[in-house]
Amino acid sequence: MFVTQFQGAFSDNALKNLVLFMILGLSVPLAKKHDIGEQVTALFSLPFILFSMAGGYLADRFSKRSVMIGVKVFEIFVMFILLVGLASRQMQILIGCIFLMGTHSAFFGPSKYGSLPELLPEKRLSWGNGMLELGTFMAIILGTVAAGFMATHFRTIKVGRD
Repeated sequence: MFVTQFQGAFSDNALKNLVLFMILGLSVPLAKKHDIGEQVTALFSLPFILFSMAGGYLADRFSKRSVMIGVKVFEIFVMFILLVGLASRQMQILIGCIFLMGTHSAFFGPSKYGSLPELLPEKRLSWGNGMLELGTFMAIILGTVAAGFMATHFRTIKVGRD
């Protein structure tokens, strides 16, 4: 589960920051860059508000393992769409994928944390939570760094009907 959490947080942050770095390279007015950047941040955060309760409901109603596997299959689907967006340099597809990755994380979180008591003895729960947090923050940092390297390869993107 630690590796799965790390990979998900890495993918979320690499994607979000890749798009933000690509926005910085756009040849549009600074105000437009700010607007797009704010949209990206909002669209990544919005699914946590909209879908976290639904993720908790699924984690209580169904096998947490099944929920996590289903969410990871969804993530693979999103990554294929992301590849299309990167290949075609279409900002709308990339921003849509950011929303979908936020959705993925909102559904994954409750099952992830809910499964810890099922996997670890009570004396190891704090350790398990600490390990998940360590992995999450390492993934956030490494995803941001990776996004910077990837942004150099995907410099030109299309915004709207340019």
